Amino acid sequence: MQAGVLLFLDISGGEFLVILLGVFLIFGPKKMPEVARKIGRVMNELKKASSDITKEFREETNVITREISSARESIRRETESIRKEIPDLATLSTEDTSIYPEIIETEVKSEPIAEISSDVEQKPEPLT
Repeated sequence: MQAGVLLFLDISGGEFLVILLGVFLIFGPKKMPEVARKIGRVMNELKKASSDITKEFREETNVITREISSARESIRRETESIRKEIPDLATLSTEDTSIYPEIIETEVKSEPIAEISSDVEQKPEPLT
């Protein structure tokens, strides 16, 4: 700690003496202890309010963090169940073909292709 520096509200020793002199001149020597007590109470209330705000902020962020973790876990469980179902669907499609036999066992009707006749006229060759 440096000499002459008061680490209270980032006020140096000289600034603190000027403030004390001003309070002494305004309130006089008889009211100095009373003013000092009031300043101490105000400082304690400010410190308490600051810690309460910090505590409330941390509690709210913890609630949000728990909700996010819960949602993340729910999504993880759902994706895991989907991953387990996908291999089952793949084996179902290759192994069990009796589910829709009318689709699988359809007859393919082939129509005979018309024969190419040899009566087709030949194109004349172009004149050169």
